[in-house]
Amino acid sequence: MFVIENVAELLKSPECAEIEKHARKLGFDTVKEILLAADYGAAQTRKRTVIIGYKRDMAAPQFPPLPTHAQPNSITNLPVWRTVRDVIADLPAPVGTEIRSTEAPLNLHFGRTPTEKSLKRYKAVPPGGNRFDLQRNAPEITPDCWIRKTSGGTDLFGRLWWDRPSVTIRTEFFKPEKGRYLHPDQDRPITHREAARIMGFPDDFEFVGSKVEIARQIGNAVPPPLAGAIASVVRQVLDGKMRAAA
Repeated sequence: MFVIENVAELLKSPECAEIEKHARKLGFDTVKEILLAADYGAAQTRKRTVIIGYKRDMAAPQFPPLPTHAQPNSITNLPVWRTVRDVIADLPAPVGTEIRSTEAPLNLHFGRTPTEKSLKRYKAVPPGGNRFDLQRNAPEITPDCWIRKTSGGTDLFGRLWWDRPSVTIRTEFFKPEKGRYLHPDQDRPITHREAARIMGFPDDFEFVGSKVEIARQIGNAVPPPLAGAIASVVRQVLDGKMRAAA
């Protein structure tokens, strides 16, 4: 078997067609779909294309995996999507600017040292706001490039909402200019621990490396709840193969 996970745009791309063509030559059938991390328990609306290949003598898997959560107001008995509030509201204010020699979760719950101008920019963004609110509220400290760019990029310098899942967590979530990464009501970017929780990592998961390396590990990961759902499909196929061989 094989599993490929990549950006949502892969699904309808020429590269996807090439993957399937090559897989068929090697004796694999494939299933593919765009999966939403929030549907599987991560507090994040991250969309990813997942392709699973399996040998033709294996039983076809049930794919996509059944969701464990659903969008609010859906006609279903499933619990609603987890929100930013669900996963980070219990954390205290961060301390320091470096990885701390303390037990999880506080070891990765550190901040940055913003400039006076950056702090003013943070304060100018209201709950749920973004760079356009910054421009309206404080044009004198809004970067010129954002003033010239009158469309697109609505998540840049944005605040997360307490009662919604997060946007996609990327590797530079600690830089508000890279996306909607301001804390819902504190004037700061989210911390490494907050980003890890939004991804779905348990607090006892051990990251290794510098704070920049750990940020890359967090942002580049498949959210663990989504990874678990994909793994259940793989397990289903392998279990069926083993039973057939027994």
